[in-house]
This record gives sequence, structure tokens and C-alpha cells, in this order.
Amino acid sequence: MNKEMVSIIIPTYKDWERLSLCLNSLNEQSYDRNFFEIIVVNNYTEDKIPAGFFIPENCKVITEKIPGSYAARNTGIALSKGTIIGFTDSDCIADKDWITNAVKFLEGNSDCDRIAGRINLYYHSKKLTEAELYEKIYAFNQDLYVNQDGTGVTGNMFSYRHVFDKIGLFKENLLSGGDYEWSIRARNAGFNIKYADDAIINHPARHSITELISKAKRVGGGQAGFDKPGNKSKFQSIMSFIYDLRPPVRSIKLIQKKGRDLRLAEKIVVFYIRYYLSVITAREKFMVNLGKAAQRR
Repeated sequence: MNKEMVSIIIPTYKDWERLSLCLNSLNEQSYDRNFFEIIVVNNYTEDKIPAGFFIPENCKVITEKIPGSYAARNTGIALSKGTIIGFTDSDCIADKDWITNAVKFLEGNSDCDRIAGRINLYYHSKKLTEAELYEKIYAFNQDLYVNQDGTGVTGNMFSYRHVFDKIGLFKENLLSGGDYEWSIRARNAGFNIKYADDAIINHPARHSITELISKAKRVGGGQAGFDKPGNKSKFQSIMSFIYDLRPPVRSIKLIQKKGRDLRLAEKIVVFYIRYYLSVITAREKFMVNLGKAAQRR
């Protein structure tokens, strides 16, 4: 395997405790640390690095005052040196061979410009909450994202720099879904993506319904941001809202496939949560299209 220079970019927002675990995992990577850099982008200017906070030798922490994780990632990209750019989040823990396997996969697949790696969930305890049951089915299905849409989430994504050089950076005004929007642009420009099952990131499952609701609102605001302001009339926004209120019947197949070990009652709960969150997302998208400010966190 060649020693490609890799830049790992991590946005963070008042999350030093979990970021510490993330950086420790990156400090223990099997990939030669002389050939990768870590760029942490603090997205809250009032939040200073805690005293005694561990920062690996190949890591730098910078600040981006423009709100939003995609603005932070863009700042990291602009300062990066790698020919390969990797992304994860501050609440993630990398497998020790994460970078090694990602680079090996890219080098072994010459028709591939981007990869989406596997994201494993871990839970608070053996007894899962209703929110964790939902996450078990719906969170971070990278293989499905790749096969269905040619997309991947920035919790575990690598790309050659030349893709960014060609199609540009993330849309900074999007507070959710910016990785999807960028991936669609990359796909449409002919930059292929593949799923790398052995490039592994570990991510905590959301523990409460409140966390799921907060995410659903961000997603709705992000979806509204895909349209240019003024593109939709009020009537079109209303019709789109009504369309988005359809029960997610297609999700039953996914619940059956990924929830084989769940009881029937648990599957029903998961489906209900899915529908409930889809309504929240649809309402937020509708309200933002009518002029409401999108939820930022």
C-alpha cells in the first residue's frame, strides 16, 4: 500500500468530552501518523479548549465562526494537505484500522473516487430505549445510501481531493443534509462511490426521542434548503407538505429485514416513531419554506 497523505476533518460544537475519545482513537491508528493529519474545527467561538485537553501531535484545532458543520468542514478542507480527505464526527470512535482500510480500499478500486465506510452503533445498555430501537433500524445505513443514491454521510466518508476541486465544497447554508447534496453533485459529475465494510467508525445511538425530534427538525430545515429561495409558491409548498405526510409504508420492508430479532410490538413502535418523525420533518420543511429560520442544532 502506498503512503497517501490523508487529512481527517472533524467539526465539533461544545463536545469536548466525546471529542477526547475520538482523538484517542485516531492517535491509535495503524496508519503511519506521519502520513495523516487531523483537523478539528471548533464551531463555537466562545468555547475554548479545556485545560489539559489531549491533542495528538498530528492534530490542530481551529475555529470557524460561521454556524453549521458544513461551514466547519469547508474550513478544514481549505487548510488540509491530503490527497485523500476523510470525515468523521466528534462523537465517533474510529476502529484502529479505519484509515488503513479506507486507503487500501481506494487504492484497490481504481474506478472509485469516494467511499462510505461502515458505521456501527453502540448503546447505553443491553436494554434498548425506544429511540435506540429506532436507531438500530434507521441510523447510518451506509450500504443502502451507496447502492440507492450514490451517497454517503460524513460520519464516515473519504474522498480524493480532486473531487472537491472539480465540484466544489459543501453548501454552507445547509444545516443538515449537506453531505447528501454534495454526494448527489459528485455522483452526477461521474465520481463513483463504493461501500467499504471494513473501514469502521463506531457511533453512539441516540438515546432519547427528544434527540430524534431535534434531528428530524434539522433534516426538515435542510431539505427546505435544497430549494433556492422563492422557487416554490405557497400552493406548491402546501402540496409538497401534504405529499410528505404519507405513511412510510415502504419502511416496513426495512424494519422486517434489519429488525429480525425484534418483537412484533417493538417493530410497531419503530414504525410509529418513523411516521411521527416524518411528520415533524415535513412540518419543519414546510415552515422553513414559508420563511421560518431553520433549526441550527
